[in-house]
Amino acid sequence: MSSSLRQSCRAVALLCVAALVAGGCRSERAQPAPITGAGPGHPSVARVWVGPMPFSSGRALRPDFATVLGDPQAWPEVLARADVFKSYIMLLPEVPLSGKTTPEVSTAHLQALADLLRRRRLQTAFEVGGLRQGDALPRRGEWGRQVAANELTHLRRWLAAGGRIDYLTTDHALMMNIGSFYYSPGFRDCGLSLAEAAGELADYFQALHAAIPDAKFGVIESLGFFHVSGPNGRVYVRTVPKLPVWRFEDYLETLLAAMAQRGLTLDHFHIDFGYEGVLHDGGGPAAGTLDYGRIRGVERCLQARGVRAGVIVNAFHDTRVETPEPDTANREAAANTERFWRGYVDAGGRAEDLVFQTWQPFPDRTGPESDPDTVLGLYRRLLPDRARTDAP
Repeated sequence: MSSSLRQSCRAVALLCVAALVAGGCRSERAQPAPITGAGPGHPSVARVWVGPMPFSSGRALRPDFATVLGDPQAWPEVLARADVFKSYIMLLPEVPLSGKTTPEVSTAHLQALADLLRRRRLQTAFEVGGLRQGDALPRRGEWGRQVAANELTHLRRWLAAGGRIDYLTTDHALMMNIGSFYYSPGFRDCGLSLAEAAGELADYFQALHAAIPDAKFGVIESLGFFHVSGPNGRVYVRTVPKLPVWRFEDYLETLLAAMAQRGLTLDHFHIDFGYEGVLHDGGGPAAGTLDYGRIRGVERCLQARGVRAGVIVNAFHDTRVETPEPDTANREAAANTERFWRGYVDAGGRAEDLVFQTWQPFPDRTGPESDPDTVLGLYRRLLPDRARTDAP
């Protein structure tokens, strides 16, 4: 997807506040045990995901991304502790960027990475678009299948390189399309209701399932689009008053029903509400308090319906600085990410997927993990301190 879309999605995640309705979701099954330590993991955490930011700007690849990830000596501990390697579908296009003659990631680099992940027995995930508006307004009954056909072109390049695809997770596929136009002039009304858009997304998943039958499906949405009830009884209202009132449980049940009609299930929902979000809920930077009630409420709602809850662990640097000094910004982003993660653990977070994923500009280097100011160096400090039982 384009950098402008990604920036818009992430801005939504920071601007919007999830709300909780009285009497929200009640658990109907046993809840996972809370994570009991920021270093050691716990047995109920079955999946640890890592997804370092590939791009320096737009779709331009970071200079060290392919070479670092292709070298197992550059990230041995992260390789041993992670269950899933995640990246973005826009890493895969074969068409070169304007002014270039070769793809951002060569076939040889894709083959080397696929071979490494296979030998180290890591599963593979890609973040995909799901539903994206082009130059023309989407057509009912065709939208989801059209986007799937476009994206399969890129996904097949990874498969042809010897890669596997275990998970496909959409990035703000529903709410951005039906909600963003209410407050952002850069977006258009897609003309679909929540139920209609959920049907299109289910069609999209159905088309992907036909082509990649072993892949499991998940979604990411900004919590701020919804009204959600937290375990502490607080009602977290949306931060954009222009938005209609959508309850998170209504959104979830609508999507689950649309997928069930097509014989599909939703494997996971990954919560995009990082350090800046919980800082906002705690009263803002002046207060300095991190409030995880919104995240915990969504976790309960998901787990009550048999959907794996995942929390995305990341943070920005001090964005008040217009032109940050890179080394300082690297340390700030890492410190904020670590504070978010340890605060989440202390708050009794119960995610079944821990997703250490970055899309922020800092840290601005991929690795090696021995350098604490790189993305992999940060992951090395934060990942649960356990090796997979099947790690070679």
